Amino acid sequence: MASGQAERTPAALDPGRWFGRLASVAEAELGPALDEIAERVREAFPADVVAVELVEEASPGDVIHGYSVGDSPAARALAPLLTPDGLDPIGLGEAARRAGRPVVWPRLVSEPEEIERLARLARTGGPAGTLHRLMLDAGGLAVPFGTPQHPGLGSIALVSLARDRPVPEAWIPELEALAAPIAMAARTHQLAARTRRTRQTLEGVVSSSRMGVLVSDLRGRLSIANRAAGELLGLDPEPLLGMPVRELLAERVKWRFTNPDEYEARMLALYDDPAREDELDVETVDGQTIVHHTAPVRDVSGALIGRVEILTDVTPARQALADAQRLAAERAELLAREERRAQEEVALTRAAHMMASALTRADIHEHLLDQAMRLVPGCEKAAVLTLERSGMVVPVATHGFADDTVRRMIFNAAGEGVIGRVLASRRPFICNDSETDARVSSRIVRPEGIRSFMHVPLILGERVYGLLSVNSARPRAFGERELHVLTELCRHAAAALQNALQYEQERHIAETLQQALLAEELPEVPGLQLAALYQAAAGAEVGGDFYNAWRLPDGRLALLVGDVSGKGVEAAGITAMVRYMAEALGQRVGDPAALVAELNELLAARLPEASLVTLLLAVVDPALDELAWCSAGHPPAVLIAPDGALRTLEDPDPPCGAFTGLRFRTHRDRFAPGDVLVAYTDGLIEARRGMEEFGEEGLRAALAEAAREEPASLARSVYGAARAFAGGRLSDDVAIAVARRTGR
Repeated sequence: MASGQAERTPAALDPGRWFGRLASVAEAELGPALDEIAERVREAFPADVVAVELVEEASPGDVIHGYSVGDSPAARALAPLLTPDGLDPIGLGEAARRAGRPVVWPRLVSEPEEIERLARLARTGGPAGTLHRLMLDAGGLAVPFGTPQHPGLGSIALVSLARDRPVPEAWIPELEALAAPIAMAARTHQLAARTRRTRQTLEGVVSSSRMGVLVSDLRGRLSIANRAAGELLGLDPEPLLGMPVRELLAERVKWRFTNPDEYEARMLALYDDPAREDELDVETVDGQTIVHHTAPVRDVSGALIGRVEILTDVTPARQALADAQRLAAERAELLAREERRAQEEVALTRAAHMMASALTRADIHEHLLDQAMRLVPGCEKAAVLTLERSGMVVPVATHGFADDTVRRMIFNAAGEGVIGRVLASRRPFICNDSETDARVSSRIVRPEGIRSFMHVPLILGERVYGLLSVNSARPRAFGERELHVLTELCRHAAAALQNALQYEQERHIAETLQQALLAEELPEVPGLQLAALYQAAAGAEVGGDFYNAWRLPDGRLALLVGDVSGKGVEAAGITAMVRYMAEALGQRVGDPAALVAELNELLAARLPEASLVTLLLAVVDPALDELAWCSAGHPPAVLIAPDGALRTLEDPDPPCGAFTGLRFRTHRDRFAPGDVLVAYTDGLIEARRGMEEFGEEGLRAALAEAAREEPASLARSVYGAARAFAGGRLSDDVAIAVARRTGR
């Protein structure tokens, strides 16, 4: 230790004691709490400045800082320039956090990162010159800290502002020993700050609600009460917080209502059954009608944490209902019409939901016809026609028409007929009687015996998609009611068709992307026959299963099969990254375990949180009849001997990308002529029939039956066996790679 620095006691550096000291940091806002943590650190490590930085959980780009400065003149001059939420002028801590390891800067102002930081501060009008002068002789060190869930949580930096009193590098192990309790203390305060913000938000929402809200905890004490509840109950809620709700009910609340004893009995029964939910209609002594809804409150795990009571003044609504009842005789017909309209709205809502749940345009066309026939009595024939790019209007779904009529049901949208008029004007058309309406052509209506019909356009945004046609053998079968119903039905159908078009486009993009991410062509290697198969799950978007094969510089073959957690374009991007990283590493790393270890380090720094990759990397050397392999959490591959005997390659290592510093092992097996290697992803063995899985037993049975087939045929046979087991549909993607040793 440099002269002039206080000696540290061994107890002050004991991590267990430090955990207790940091746990005693007073509950405060996050910035002051970090200041206190920095002060504790400076008590043990007497530097001029101790800086603690913590990455904000909700916004990783924001960092909160805490500082503790010594009594030296330079430290006192630097103190006003250190703010909790601005740009930290001491970039040492950020450098350690980003590097994920301790960092030592003997002289801060000579470090490129610090020079850039001061320049950035100068560009924003900050006191860069003053800082440069104060830190001219400064040097220090920093260590990162974190938790298993948040490894890059923050850092601790120790800075000396005098060149003759440098911060000893010998402090690094001791400071690293304290990183865990410091991380736990910082994380605790971070969570406490988030809890305070959540509670403040909750209280703000409750206080602004027009409904009365009362919340009690598991001990039966009132914890939240808003102003609206106080007004409905005739009480000032503030002095009542913390009071037992049973006592509050007996002494204050029940007397507000016309039936106090009955009200009290029902509420006490609810308090005795914490999981029960109920709703009471009660009358106040001044004539108000209040709906009192009470229900248990549960946390995300489902555990009870209290009870909420919501009081709603429904007096105006009840009064309006009474008035409506007095006028019921006069308005019976109006109410009947409203009821029919409501039923139509329900039916339309049901029809809209049915069409929205369909994924293809063909299904939507069929649903549209079916619902039109249901909602419009007297409609015996219906058709959906679409406008093609060629300008022709063709039927895509029909009901009740003869086949010959359907074949003639082709129109020119640019013509003068009714169909062209509807599409050009985007307005419905109703024909009351085809025999008296000169605008109607007899080409379709006469052979089908149609007397009245209605065409309603289908509009998708700015585009005319087509029309819905409903037809009846009776004249004047359609009026305003039918027009309203079919117009709404077509509006819902248009929304569903828009989604279906987008889904079809996205599905096409996803399938194209998936195919682009698969190995274009397997290499040809003397002494080996190779085959691979990829099948997406039924109805699935682009997935994360993949395979790859390439020649190593020494002539051996590398075979890779893997599975990225997740779905969609993000998973596909990770898939491409894994494939290309692995193949690139293979140009200089020939050992499977070493290659997987390097790949793990690269992925751990790049994968999104909670993502990981399982894979099997096998390296085949035909010249030595040898198979070297490494499994990173992947389902075991299978070796098939020439006599048909099966053996699985067990003993996997952890998956890639979850943590850095993982160790992987290379296993070696004989791979002589006649041997077959089969690698696959878990979608194959997880094929389900009810509660039963295809599993490794089903796989072994399928391999035993197809063992003597060529690699491509073997892969198809195994996949077919799993698909047949699952009833023709697999719920996950499947990738299979097969390598057979042939004679030299």
